[in-house]
Amino acid sequence: MNPSSFVQFAPRLWAVQACFAGVPPFVANRVRTQALRAVGLKIGHASVFWGMPTLIGSGEAGDRLTIGEHCGFNDGCFFDLEDHVTIGNHVAVGHEVMFLTQTYEVGTAEKRAGKVVRAPIVVEDGAWLGARCTVMPGVTIGAGAVIGAGAMVTKDVAANMLLLGAQKVSLAKWR
Repeated sequence: MNPSSFVQFAPRLWAVQACFAGVPPFVANRVRTQALRAVGLKIGHASVFWGMPTLIGSGEAGDRLTIGEHCGFNDGCFFDLEDHVTIGNHVAVGHEVMFLTQTYEVGTAEKRAGKVVRAPIVVEDGAWLGARCTVMPGVTIGAGAVIGAGAMVTKDVAANMLLLGAQKVSLAKWR
């Protein structure tokens, strides 16, 4: 996309969202994904969206999302694209997972939401993110990691770790 592309990207994305508004989740998955590629999103071969994602962000937001090959995204995923979100290959993403690339520093008592902080998110190959988990800014989820449903991911998760709530467990124990 060129430097002024979000101005062009947003109306095209809205058109795609309008076209699929009446299409239920898990119907026309490949067509939905092709339409998202057509508006400029970088979505790898054989990756699929089973529902229309919500994409927000200023400027060239579409350029800040990169998805690898053979990934699956369930219905209701949310991408805050104020910074980059990079998804590796063979990543499984559950229902209503949120990728948040911006938050606030803690401010004064008069205004607790202080300065805006932005940081990228990276999900490495083979990871599995359970339904309704939230990935916060600056987090890297390692290759083969599993994030349990509803978990709030505020720190990096090492490769092949299982994160349930705030507890990390090596997946080597499970084999």
